[in-house]
Amino acid sequence: MNRNNRRGLPRIPALLVLLFVVPACGSPAPDRAAAVVGGLPQGTLYMGQAEQLSLNVEIAETAGAQTRGLMNVGQIPEDYGMVFAWQDPGRHPFHMRDTLIPLDIAWWDEDGRIVDIQTMTPCRADPCETYHPASEHVAAVEVRAGLLGSSGIEVGDPVKLHRTSPPRL
Repeated sequence: MNRNNRRGLPRIPALLVLLFVVPACGSPAPDRAAAVVGGLPQGTLYMGQAEQLSLNVEIAETAGAQTRGLMNVGQIPEDYGMVFAWQDPGRHPFHMRDTLIPLDIAWWDEDGRIVDIQTMTPCRADPCETYHPASEHVAAVEVRAGLLGSSGIEVGDPVKLHRTSPPRL
């Protein structure tokens, strides 16, 4: 093999890498949910009168996913939420242990109506405050703190969850 061949060979793989890696660096397709945690079912959550707030959501429906929630997540997109869904109505409290960002939470009942909204602050040392919902519910969503208020979302507003991937129970 002569010198020219040895110099030319590394250039071909480098060119191939650029052809396949650079396009992957672009922004995601607009119809995909923003996966922050990853590996969870996804969907779209509509909140409020006339569906005034639309969120791309990841759905935590297993005990493990619900326990992890948004722990150690440093930022989330404005149009992102994490939904926590249960099989039966109950009063599921939340805590913010190892959560790095303030969050709003809205709980809703079997009729698809918001029963409580609270703002939760990060906690890095035990004991952490526990946030208790006002009444029984079947699901909750966590979003950036302030988003629900600035969007005009209130207790009593309707909520609709449209799944875009199947449950992983």
